[in-house]
Amino acid sequence: MPGFFVHHGKNSAVNLGGSQLGNHPKFTGGVMKLRFPFPHLATIFFLLVLIGLTVAKNDKKPPDYRVYQYILRQVQGDFDEISQRIVDAFQKNGWRLVAQVDGGVPKDCPYRTRVLVLYDSSFAAGLFKANRKTAPFAVLDRINIFQDEEGTHISVVNPHSIVRTVMMDDWAFEDLSEAHLQKIRATITGAVEGKISFRTYGQKRGKGHIGKTMGVMAGGDFDKKLEDIAVVPNTDWKTVAAKVKEAMSKEGPKWGMHQVFELDLPEYQTAIFGTTGTPMDSKSFSIVKAGSDKRRKHFKCPGLAHAAAYPIEVVVTQEPEGVKVRLVNVMYRMKMYFEDAGKWAFMKNMGMPGSIASEIKTQIQSALGTSR
Repeated sequence: MPGFFVHHGKNSAVNLGGSQLGNHPKFTGGVMKLRFPFPHLATIFFLLVLIGLTVAKNDKKPPDYRVYQYILRQVQGDFDEISQRIVDAFQKNGWRLVAQVDGGVPKDCPYRTRVLVLYDSSFAAGLFKANRKTAPFAVLDRINIFQDEEGTHISVVNPHSIVRTVMMDDWAFEDLSEAHLQKIRATITGAVEGKISFRTYGQKRGKGHIGKTMGVMAGGDFDKKLEDIAVVPNTDWKTVAAKVKEAMSKEGPKWGMHQVFELDLPEYQTAIFGTTGTPMDSKSFSIVKAGSDKRRKHFKCPGLAHAAAYPIEVVVTQEPEGVKVRLVNVMYRMKMYFEDAGKWAFMKNMGMPGSIASEIKTQIQSALGTSR
């Protein structure tokens, strides 16, 4: 039976499937050359190899991530002292302190939580370059300093989890997210002392896409979950941002929603606001309880570990058709950060996200004289 040959040069040949034309490869300079009677087969052969390698790479299973990751547990020192040391360290390393937000706690909870909102311009630049529309919802770091029966702990919203959702499963940001997470960890562990921890908690996801709960509740690609709650033509983003800031300066009547920070990014013609309130936050912590972290289920107020879910982002940005004010669908956002509360918890509190969204929208739309 005729042999199968690969052509690669004119001075050597290898029989890959028969015996009539020789059974031994020839070597030149220690490198085996393969030859075939049909030169074009060599090109086809090597293209198939390259395609196979590419498919194998793309078939690699994405890693699973949870929403939050501990940095340190049982941190030494006074709560406020710990907070200040961390703030100083981040500012020294180039981050901008956007806000320090003390969260509300459930009734009779004796512990505290404080969320540090920080901005790293180099990290943000990579996200804005790729997707100016969705990036504002992933560029802020939120560090949670919180207490429980075992002491004071520090955790962070895992950039891997959030970036993968906000950038819609684009693997190009895997290395960027990892490098950013390690910068955060190094900054915190260099500022205060405690037990180093890599423990994660929150919803575990193998991809950024968040599906619908029970086939009907708040799922889909992130960019489809952004709501333009106001569009103001014939003006500039700074003018609209000033009105939004004023509109959210007073607490809402039911959830206490109010503006706690403003980050102006003129290079992107964008302003990011943060809004939160009590009892919105304290009720959320009571609903989620320990979530996926079952070691915390016997604590008095375990939900404080989820405090970095807030504040909620409100984005003002310049677009060709006017200035847009954007908000993530609140039910969808609740799933991003609290899905480990479980389906039953979401079903029992289905009206809460819509009510929160209504309070935010009413504040802004009334001030801008718009409705959508």
